[in-house]
Amino acid sequence: MKRTLILLFALLSLNMAYGQDKRQTVAIYTEDQSGKGYGDFGVEFITNAIVKRGNYDVVDVTAGFQRLVAAERNRQTSGSVSDAQIRKLGEESGAELICAVKIGIVDGKYYISGRFIAVESKGVPISARPKFFNSVSDGFEDACETITASMFGERGSGGGSRSNASSGNTQRHPAEPEMISVQGGTFWMGCSGEQGSDCESDESPLHSVTVSNFQIGKYEVTQKQWQLIMGTTVEQQRVKAGGSATYGVGDNFPVYYVSWEEAQEFISRLNAATGKQYRLPTEAEWEYAARGGNKSQGYKYSGSYSADAVAWYKDNSGSTNHAVGTKLPNELGIYDMSGSVWEWCFDWYGSYQSSSQTNTKGASTGSRRVLRGGCWFSYATRCRVSYRSNYTPSSRYSVIGFRVALSL
Repeated sequence: MKRTLILLFALLSLNMAYGQDKRQTVAIYTEDQSGKGYGDFGVEFITNAIVKRGNYDVVDVTAGFQRLVAAERNRQTSGSVSDAQIRKLGEESGAELICAVKIGIVDGKYYISGRFIAVESKGVPISARPKFFNSVSDGFEDACETITASMFGERGSGGGSRSNASSGNTQRHPAEPEMISVQGGTFWMGCSGEQGSDCESDESPLHSVTVSNFQIGKYEVTQKQWQLIMGTTVEQQRVKAGGSATYGVGDNFPVYYVSWEEAQEFISRLNAATGKQYRLPTEAEWEYAARGGNKSQGYKYSGSYSADAVAWYKDNSGSTNHAVGTKLPNELGIYDMSGSVWEWCFDWYGSYQSSSQTNTKGASTGSRRVLRGGCWFSYATRCRVSYRSNYTPSSRYSVIGFRVALSL
C-alpha cells in the first residue's frame, strides 16, 4: 500500500480541557496511510468537532510551515518525520502543542488515532485511543469526533450525531504487543553456575536482585507493529542506517535496524495511541524473565540447555532472521529471548555491584545502552541468559531490535 502523507496545519487559540487555563497554540499534523485519501476528510471532521465546541478559533496556517515539513520529509531518505523533527518544526512555527493524527488500515479495517506532542516538554500530555470505522461515509465522522473529545479531555464522549455502533467502538490497537505477566521475585543475576566457563568478566560479580511484578512482550516487536506505529518498513530502516541488506522481511519478523532512541519513540507513540505506559525492560527484568522468573529451571539459554531448541543463532539461522515465535518458548511462555535479534534494555551499560538490589535500573549515567539475548549471527555463548552487550543509543544495526515491558 502506497504511503501518503497529507499535511495540514491549523492554529487553534484554545482553553485546553485538560486543566490549563492558558490559551495555547496547537498545530494539526495529519498522516494518512489509508490509501483512500481520507486525510483531507479527517482534517475537516476534526476541525468541525473543535469549532462546534464554541471555544476555539481555527485559522489556516501559512504555506511556510507546509514547506518546512515537506523539506524535512525530502531530507529524510525514509520519507518519515520523527516526533523530534515535528517538535522542531512546530517550535519554528510558534506552536506550543502539536496534534498528530494518524489514519491507517489493518486487516481491512480503517482506524484513526491522535496524540498531542508538547513542543517544550517533549511529552505527550493527551492521547486518544484508536477508533475504527468502515469508510469515510460510515463511521469516520463519529470516530473523528470521539478522538477529538478524548484529546481535549472529554473522556466520556460517545461520538457524533450519526450512530454507528458496529464501527465506532474503541478496540485494542492493532500494534499492541501480546504480553506475558511475570510475577516478581528474587534471583541471582550474572555468572551463575549453569553458565560454566563461558562467562565474561562483566557478568560478575554474581549478585542478588529483587524485581516487582511486571509484564513483558511475548515476542519481539514485529515489522508489522513497527510500521503501524512509525510508518516505516524494515527496508526504510535499512536505508536510514546505511545498511547493505535486509535479513528477513515479513509482518511477523522482528523489526531491526532500530536504535535505542527510535525504540523509545516507538514506545512514546504506542503509549499515545493506547493510553498505556509501555517501556523498555530494565536489564534486571530482562534477565529475570529470560531465566524463567519464578518458574526458572536454571537453563543456560532462555528455556533450554540447548541453544538449538530455543534460539535462531549462527549455527542454525542460515545467516538470516526468522519469524518470531518459531522456536520453543521459555518457562514463562516467552519466545526468542535467546537469539533472533539483540534486544535493547532501558539501562546504561555499567559494572555490576556485589550488593543486593531491588528494582535496579543499572548505572546512573553512561554513553552506551545495554543489549541482551544475542542474535541470528551470534555464537551460542552470546545467546546465554547472562551474556551482556552494549551499543550507543543512536546505533542501528541489522541484528538489533527490542521488546517492550509494562509495569503492574
